[in-house]
Amino acid sequence: MKIGIYTIHSHYNYGAMFQAYATQKAIEKLGFEVELVNLYTKKKELENENNVFSTKPKKFLSYLYSKLSPKVQLKYLRFRKFHQSMILSNRYYTVDEIYRNPPQYDIHLVGSDQVWNLENGFSAQPYYFLSFLNPNAIKIAFASSFGVSEISNIYDGQLNQLLSNFKAIAVREDEGVEIIRKATGIAAKQVMDPTFLLSQKEWSSLDISKPIVDGDYIFCYGFDDSDNSKEMIESIREKLKLPIVIVSVSLFFPFKVDKFIKEAGPVEFINLVRNAKFICSSSYHGIAFAIHFKKSFFSTKHPTRNSRMRTMLDKVNLIHRQLDNPKDILDMTDEQLMINYKELENEIKTAIGESKLWLKNNLN
Repeated sequence: MKIGIYTIHSHYNYGAMFQAYATQKAIEKLGFEVELVNLYTKKKELENENNVFSTKPKKFLSYLYSKLSPKVQLKYLRFRKFHQSMILSNRYYTVDEIYRNPPQYDIHLVGSDQVWNLENGFSAQPYYFLSFLNPNAIKIAFASSFGVSEISNIYDGQLNQLLSNFKAIAVREDEGVEIIRKATGIAAKQVMDPTFLLSQKEWSSLDISKPIVDGDYIFCYGFDDSDNSKEMIESIREKLKLPIVIVSVSLFFPFKVDKFIKEAGPVEFINLVRNAKFICSSSYHGIAFAIHFKKSFFSTKHPTRNSRMRTMLDKVNLIHRQLDNPKDILDMTDEQLMINYKELENEIKTAIGESKLWLKNNLN
C-alpha cells in the first residue's frame, strides 16, 4: 500500500523540514511505502536561497550578503542535502500540474504544519485540502494546523465542503478541533506534532559528530525584535552566566549575542539542541526539540499564533515554561529553573502513544 504525504517540506525552515521528515519516517515504520508529494515551485526555490533580486535597499543588501557569505551558502547547501535525503515524488513545479494530473496513491495524507492557515483566506486552488482528488479517494489529515485559535465564520461553508469526505482528521491544536467541529460537525482528534513520533535516539542518529560549540551554552532559536524577546535572552544569560548561541532562519538577528551560527542546516540544529545546557525559543519546533532531548527551557508567547505552543505544553504539563514576564527568571531558584523530566514521563509517553495509535489505526 502506497501513501502520499502532502505537506510543507521544501521551505528552508528547520521545523517544516523536520515535521515532513518525521511524518515520512513514522509511516515507513508502520510498514507502508511512502513518499512526499514534491510540489516545489521555482519561486520557492529562488526564495529559499535569497535569489530574488530587488532594488529596494534592505532586500538588495540581503540578496548581496547571501551571495557573498560562505557561511550562508553553506547553510543553503545543508538544507538542500537534507531535503534530498527525504523520499520525494517526481517534482511538480506548479499546483496546476497536480490539478491536471493528480498523483495516484492508496491513501492521500495531508499534514502537518500550518497547511490549513486561512489568515489570507482560501486560495483559488486549496491544495492542502486535497480539492483536486475525486470524492472516492481515501483522504486523511494528520496533525494539520490552522495556525490560529479561531477563523471567521465566512469560511465554514467551504470548510464543510472540503473536509466532509476525509476518512479521518487529526489536528495539532485544541482550537483546531473546535474550528472543525463548529464548521463541519466532524469530531477531529488532537495529536502531537509528527516530530514526537520519532525517538530521541532516532533524532540523534542524524548527527553523530562532536559538539559544534565547546563547553556549556544556552541555545536560542526564533525570536522577533520585541522587548519581550530581548528580556528573555538577557535574563537567562544573566541567570545562568553562560554564552548565548543563536540559530535563525533569517540572515540577521536583532540583538547582540555571543555566537550567531549562520551556517547551520537541519543536522547542525540537532547538534546544537542535543549539546545545549539550556534552551530558549519563541518557536514551536524549538520547544518541541527541547522536549525531545529533555532540555530545560523557557519560551515566550506568540501574540497571535500561540495556540499550537499552548496545546503542546498543556499536553505534557509544561505550560508554566511559557513566561508572561521573562524577568521572572532572575528570581527563580535552581529547582524552578530546571525541568525534572522523570516527573513528566507518563504525560509525554501517553501523549505520544495516543498520536501513534491514531495514525496506525487510521492508516490500517
